[in-house]
Amino acid sequence: FPVTIFTLKSTFEGTGHTVIEGDLLAWFRKTTVQEPVYKRGFDSNIWVWEEPDYTRDYLVVADVSRGDGGDYSGFHVIDIESVTQVAEYKGQISPKDYGNMLVNIATEYNDALLVIENANIGWTTIQVAIDRGYKNLYYSPKDSSLSDVSQQLSRYVDLKDTSQMVAGFTTSSRTRPLVISKLDVYMRERVPVIRSSRLMDELDVFIWNGSKPEAMRGYNDDLVMPFCIGHCIVTGKQIGR
Repeated sequence: FPVTIFTLKSTFEGTGHTVIEGDLLAWFRKTTVQEPVYKRGFDSNIWVWEEPDYTRDYLVVADVSRGDGGDYSGFHVIDIESVTQVAEYKGQISPKDYGNMLVNIATEYNDALLVIENANIGWTTIQVAIDRGYKNLYYSPKDSSLSDVSQQLSRYVDLKDTSQMVAGFTTSSRTRPLVISKLDVYMRERVPVIRSSRLMDELDVFIWNGSKPEAMRGYNDDLVMPFCIGHCIVTGKQIGR
């Protein structure tokens, strides 16, 4: 897929407007969204559209919450080659139990690259993956000058010494707008295959609050942000092939 240079400020930016254009959201709902083939897990909140195919490579990307209140933990399983969402979770679970769930699902999907956002409580979940010796855990470079995700991916591929890196994906004031803007680009190009109505529901209320993209008050973006990160990493890995 081609790399498109895109600025986060678009012609439809303005308070109350969805970050992803409404007509585009409607196209995805009509064209790619499907009911899951089945639901599993202790709370039936793991939605599955495709079983693991042991000839494919996958990515598991996760956002972590405390497991109570109005916040939810969420992850996506994405087929790297086809950029297809094959499984998803959104639920309330303790950070430690979530770490075990993530290692189990990543192992099931061919030892998928496991990307866990490392903000705040995310460290508890990441530590579970480290303690269990999961070998395909994503690390971000410590070099704060690498503001572009494509630079992070280059370091992820090239840098073998993890002492120069930090476990998980670092969402910062630099990387957050980049991953969101790149999702907009790739959705405009109709690259991802989005299966989940839960994700689409969140995108419907992911709006511009002035110049800041965020969930509408009273809603959340627990699936939106890991999808932004995951999709950016997937397309970056493809470009780097």
